[in-house]
Amino acid sequence: MKSGPAISIRKFLLEPRLAYLDFELLAGEGGLDSRMISNPRIQKPGLALAGFLPYVKPGRIQILGESEYAFLQTLEPSDAVDRMAAVVQENIPAILSTKGNAPPPKILELCDEIGVPCLRTFQQTSDTIEGASGYLEDALAERTQLHGVLVDVFSHGTLIIGDPGIGKSECALELIYRGHRLVADDIVVIHRTHNHGLRGEPHPLLPNFLELRGVGIIDVQKHFGMTASSPSVEVSLVIELVKLTAEHRDKEKLWHQRVRENPQAWSSHAEILGIEVPKFVMAVAPGRDFALMVETAVKKCLLAHRGVDDEGVFLDAIDRIAAGDRGEEIL
Repeated sequence: MKSGPAISIRKFLLEPRLAYLDFELLAGEGGLDSRMISNPRIQKPGLALAGFLPYVKPGRIQILGESEYAFLQTLEPSDAVDRMAAVVQENIPAILSTKGNAPPPKILELCDEIGVPCLRTFQQTSDTIEGASGYLEDALAERTQLHGVLVDVFSHGTLIIGDPGIGKSECALELIYRGHRLVADDIVVIHRTHNHGLRGEPHPLLPNFLELRGVGIIDVQKHFGMTASSPSVEVSLVIELVKLTAEHRDKEKLWHQRVRENPQAWSSHAEILGIEVPKFVMAVAPGRDFALMVETAVKKCLLAHRGVDDEGVFLDAIDRIAAGDRGEEIL
C-alpha cells in the first residue's frame, strides 16, 4: 500500500511541530480545508513578482520574505499589488509572510475572495523555510506498509520478512536480548526520505509491541527497559527467512556457481518504494542461531560499505592456490 497524500493548509497551520513559528491567519480562511500542499519545497516567488509566472509551481507554499517585500517597494504601489495578485491567482495553496510583514489590504481582500490562505510569522525567513520544509518532507513522503519485523542492529535498520509463523518475531526477541532495539513488529511503515533513503517506523498504534506465538503480546520497553526499542531507523538491509526446501537448495547451488563471476556481499536486492536494498535469504532449519546470523549479515554489510570484500579475498586465495602460489605452508 503506497501513499503520498497532500495535506490541507489547516493541518499545516495547526501542526504541533511548527508551533514555534506561531502562524497567524491574515486572510483566506475559506481555503483552509480545500487548498492542499502537495510539494514539500517552499518557493520564493522572486521571478514571479518580476513578472515571469511559469515557474510558480502548483502545490508549493509561496513565501514572502524581506527581499521580496524590498523588491515590491521599488515598484509603484499599484504595480506591486498587480504583481502579488498575479501570484495569488496562480492556483497556489497559500501565501506565507515572514518577519512580521503583511501583504497590502487589497491582496488580503483578494485572498478572502478566492480562498487562498495568507499566513504570517515573525520568524526569520531561513528558519521558517527550514522548519516548514522539514515537516513537509516527512508529511508528504511516499509511504508503504510491509508485513515483517524491523530491528535496529548496530544502528543498521534490518527488515526481517518471511511467511507467517516462520520465526521473525522470535528472531527479533533474541536480538533484543543481545542489546539491539525493536522498531516495529508485524506492520512496518516505511517512507522514502528526501535524500533517496528509506526510513522505517511502527504503526502509530503499535509502538514497542512484539507478538510471540505461544506467549502473547509483550511491551518490550516494560520487559527490557527504555533502550529496548527505537521510534525509527533507516532501512539498510532486508533479511528474508524461508523454509529449507529443495527449491531453496537449488537456488543456493546456483548462487555458488555464479559467485565467481559476480562476487558481492549479498546475494540479491529488495526494491522498496523504488529503492534497492541489499537482501539476504536465510533458510530456517533446526539448530540455526538466526540472531547470530542476522548480526553477522549486518556486520558483513557494514564492512562491505568500507570496501571489505570477503568473497573477493576468498576467491583470490583460491586462484593463488590453483596457480601453485601457496604462500605459507597450509597445515
